[in-house]
Amino acid sequence: MIFSGARRFGLLLLTLFSAAAALTLGLAGSAAADSTFHTEHLALQGVDGAPGGGMVVDAHANGPTIYSQEVYSLSHALPGTYDVEANLYPGSLDCSGTPFTQQTAEITTNAVGNGQADATFTPEVVGPLRGSTLSIRWAVTGPATYVTGCTVVTLD
Repeated sequence: MIFSGARRFGLLLLTLFSAAAALTLGLAGSAAADSTFHTEHLALQGVDGAPGGGMVVDAHANGPTIYSQEVYSLSHALPGTYDVEANLYPGSLDCSGTPFTQQTAEITTNAVGNGQADATFTPEVVGPLRGSTLSIRWAVTGPATYVTGCTVVTLD
């Protein structure tokens, strides 16, 4: 009888895991994604021979609480503290003109120059720019300078 009880318990666990997996897949398929702007990964390149590099990940959820999330990372950069700035070019699709610059985060790297930071933007913060298409270039400045290329973003 112990084997029979263990077998029933195993079948119960298998049923529960299967139901949980089906529910997870069902919810994942119904999650709304931003159909205008897809998550973008932009390389941070060193300026004037700066060592290492990094990445900016820009993801738009367009949700009622979180509009967008950005993650910034440096790898093998000069150790220290860096300011992350988003340079926004309203009305430009090629990062031309005078940017509106907004500091978004601060990265403190470890002894080998690795560090990470993030920023979350609410719909209220993005408010005046919603419905526009603009170009953005990120700059990370501190003991060295790192920049991304220009990218075009549609804020729906």
